[in-house]
Order: sequence, then structure tokens, then C-alpha cells
Amino acid sequence: RPPARLKPCLLKPSGRAELEVVIAVKRHNSKAPSPPSFAMSLTIKLKWVKEEFDVTIEEGSTVEVFKTQVWTLTSVPTERQKYVGFPGGMLKDTDDIMEKAKKLKPGAKIMLIGTAEGNEVKAPTEKVVFEEDLTPEEKAKLLKEKKVEILPAGIKNLGNTCYMNSCLQCLNHLTDLRQALEAYSAPPADSRDIDSVLTSQFRSVTQALRNTTDAIVPMQFVMALRQRFPRFAETQNGGFMQQDADECLRGLLTVLSGTLKGEGGSDGTNRIDELFSFQLKSTLKCLECDEEAPQDSVEAQRVLLCHLGTQTDQVSHIHQGVSLSLKEHIEKQSPVLGRNAQYEKTSALDTLPPYLIVQFARFGYKGANEWAGTSASKVKLTRKCAFSNTFDLFDCASPELKKRLSVGRVKKKEQEDARLERERQAMTADRAAKAAKAGSSSSSAKPEEKKDGDVDMKPAEVADESKDVDMTAGGEEHDTGYYELVAIVSHKGRTADGGHYVGWVKHKSADGKDVKEDQWIVFDDETASLTDWKQLVGYTDLQGGKADT
Repeated sequence: RPPARLKPCLLKPSGRAELEVVIAVKRHNSKAPSPPSFAMSLTIKLKWVKEEFDVTIEEGSTVEVFKTQVWTLTSVPTERQKYVGFPGGMLKDTDDIMEKAKKLKPGAKIMLIGTAEGNEVKAPTEKVVFEEDLTPEEKAKLLKEKKVEILPAGIKNLGNTCYMNSCLQCLNHLTDLRQALEAYSAPPADSRDIDSVLTSQFRSVTQALRNTTDAIVPMQFVMALRQRFPRFAETQNGGFMQQDADECLRGLLTVLSGTLKGEGGSDGTNRIDELFSFQLKSTLKCLECDEEAPQDSVEAQRVLLCHLGTQTDQVSHIHQGVSLSLKEHIEKQSPVLGRNAQYEKTSALDTLPPYLIVQFARFGYKGANEWAGTSASKVKLTRKCAFSNTFDLFDCASPELKKRLSVGRVKKKEQEDARLERERQAMTADRAAKAAKAGSSSSSAKPEEKKDGDVDMKPAEVADESKDVDMTAGGEEHDTGYYELVAIVSHKGRTADGGHYVGWVKHKSADGKDVKEDQWIVFDDETASLTDWKQLVGYTDLQGGKADT
């Protein structure tokens, strides 16, 4: 039944202002029932990683309920959930989620940040080691494993030891010598002499240079070198004196020739002579007596001299200097004349070593001059003497050696001609293939007949590029007399007893593509840097010509 109509009434509480309350109740309409009320809801787009979800938010829902819905969809715990995209900044637990959703623009997406259960970041199974914590040896090993190209290590200067450092860097660059040092076995301690100690220390130096990125400190090698050659231990004004790099190099080769056996293993050969020694055939002829027969001799040498000429007859190129050193005038007792006479000694190379050492004779002695009041002293010749990255010894060879070199040069010419022919055929075949491909796109695969009845022929097959002309005949290898420059020891300074030595080592050869110029490494004691051949001969003073060359 409809409820009874309530009449208005007045409430007059004692001691208070009069308040009138009117209560009205709408009459129940039995003919037209009121429509049912429905709760309001919104659907928003949620993006998580690479997935998207539709999340429905009901009227009266809370942030906690919303996060629970998201947890069921993504497995991201509620405490890890972070939301980006809601108006007003990050979503808080006290926010009205419905009001936040109403303020979103049409098509807006909410981004969820959080890690699902089971995908948490786990502790590494291996201990993480930072680069700063690695030793130089460990860093060098790691870079080699990753095939990262690094510059070789330098050598610390231990008191005017630049002459030694430059020689060590150049010798360390020779693979054959390093292999001989690796194969060296030191004798027992009771029979070990200073030469074996110095050889063992030299091997340790070469190993350290390849297994570290920092400059090494060869203290034990220096001590052994100064013990073997006391001259290198001379001091002046409380410090060690500067020494000659050529003397250091010759001394090391002398020591190694007695400790490193030859590849054959026989006692009569040593590895140093196999790598550096050559036979010099000489003829000594008396210029004052034609009746005295010329004297022929053969001697072994490890260093080829390059004289720089005189003030009146100067030398400007290495070929001139070497040729000049192979012809000299000496004065000696003549058995026919019974007195001192002038002789001419002419020499020529009868054999060629795998590695040729050429010494520029820049240091000499100047006699005392009473008129000028000067005493005898060691001087340096700063005259310019040019050189290239290759050296041809054919003109310095003996007649017998020239015959052998001629055979090798013919083989080399045949090999070069064959290589050029392969390149020409490859270019011809490539052009023909491109032309055939272009023609097939506009015509059928059938050969096109010309007006005169001829048919276009396919290009001839190109010879296999992997097959080179053999440089050997009957299993015997032939020399050509050409040498490639691989290492340099230079001296910079005005005086022979001072200045500074630097080592230069060839790093990469030019290929015309990635490497335009030969790449070289400059070893200035502990510092190693890259340069190219153009800078080496063009912008430096290695060829001489200046007072501080």
C-alpha cells in the first residue's frame, strides 16, 4: 500500500534557535515503476613490455583492486607495479582510480613497469671483474681472446737505456728469433754462465712484451747485460752514460750466437748466423805493384756497412753508401816491394741472409787539432742519406750470386705476369657476366643470331686464382735479392755520447684498400704510437740532413 502522507511539523528545542524541517515523501506510482540503477565502468588500455591488455574499472573500485586485476593478467606483484601515463603523475594507493581513468584522453595507454614473478634478476654465477681490477697481463690476455688489436707494450728507461730498449723492440719483432728464444733451454744452475743468464732474461723480456699492455721494467736483463758488457755500466755525474745502440746490438748477437743452436741441432751452427750472417767475398789488389798477385778471401759478417762519404764525395742514398763500403783503400806492408803500399779492397756478397742488418756509419772519431785547441772526440755525421721501404742487393752481389738471383727474378717475373693475367681475365669475365645479365632481362635465353649468321659466344673460363706460379724448381727455393724494411733504430741528437734512441717497427703492409700506407709503430721507451710510411720519411728526420737528426 502507498505510505501515509506525513504532515509538516515544527521542532522547537528549548534554548536553541527554531529549526524548521520539512520532510516530503514522493507518492508511490503503482502504474509506472522506477527504472533500475546500473554501476558505471570504464575500460583502459594497459601496455606491459610487448603486450597490451584491456582493464575494466568499476565505479567505486580502488587502486588496490585495480592492481590485483593487473597482477592476474601479468603476474607482476602489486608491490612492484609502477604506472606511467595517469594524469597527475605516478599512481598512488590513495588516489581515486575512477577519477584518474575519467581524465584519460581517448586512445591513451597506460604503461606498466615491473618484473613478473619468476623473472627476477638473479645474482651472477661468476664473479664480476672490472677492467680497472685486471692486471696488465690479464688485460692483454682478454683482449687477445676477443681479437682486439692493441699496441705492443713499451720498455721503461732505467737510466739512459734507450739504446737497449730500441734494439730489444726491433729484435722482438723478428718471428724467427722469437721462436728460437722460445725453444732455448737453459743449462743447470751449476753450469750456467753469464751468456746463458742473459739469453734467459732476453727470452723473459720477449714473453713479457707479448703478454702485457703496460710498459715492462727489464731490471734483471739490464743487470745481466751490464755484467756481461761492463762498458754499458759506465757512470758519469752519478748516472749511467749513454751508449751506442750498434754496440749493444752486436753484443747481443754475439751472446746469442753461442747459446742458440741452429735448426739442424749440430754444434757447428747457431741460429744467429742462420738468420743474420752472410759471406763477403773480397779481393785485395796492390795499386803500386802489378807483379803482386791479387789476394782473394771470404769472411762472414752479420752487419753491412753504409758509409756516408766525405765532404767532397758525399753519399745521398743507401745504395751509394753500401757500394762505397764494399770498396776501400788501405795501406799495408807489401811482400814484393818490401814497404808499405796502397791497396784496393773490393768486396761483394756471396750469400744473402734471411734478415739483413745495415748500419749507417754516422758515428766516427775526430782527431785532435793543436791549432784549434781541440782534443780527439767522437762525432756524429748528420748528412742526409735517403732510403726506401725496399732494398735491392743485386748490384752488390758477386758474379756467382748474381746468376742465382737472375733465376729467382725470372721466376718472380713469371709469377707477377701470371697474377696480372688472372686479374685481367677476371675483369673480362665480370664484364661479360654483367652484359649477359643485362641482355637476359630484355630478350630470351636463346643466343641471338647476328645478321651475318654468327652467334655470340660465352667468355672463356678464367684460370683458378688460387694457383700461383711456383717459385721453386726441383724443390729448391730461389732468392731475388729484394729485401723489405721491417725495423729501424734511430738516434736523435747532436752528439754521439748523448741524444736519444727510438725504435721503429713495421706493423701492417699497405693493401690498397683498408690500409693505404704501410703502418709503423714508434717505440719511444715506454710509449708506443702509430704512424705511416709517408709520415716516417716525409715529416721526420730519419734520413738525416739536420743538426739534431
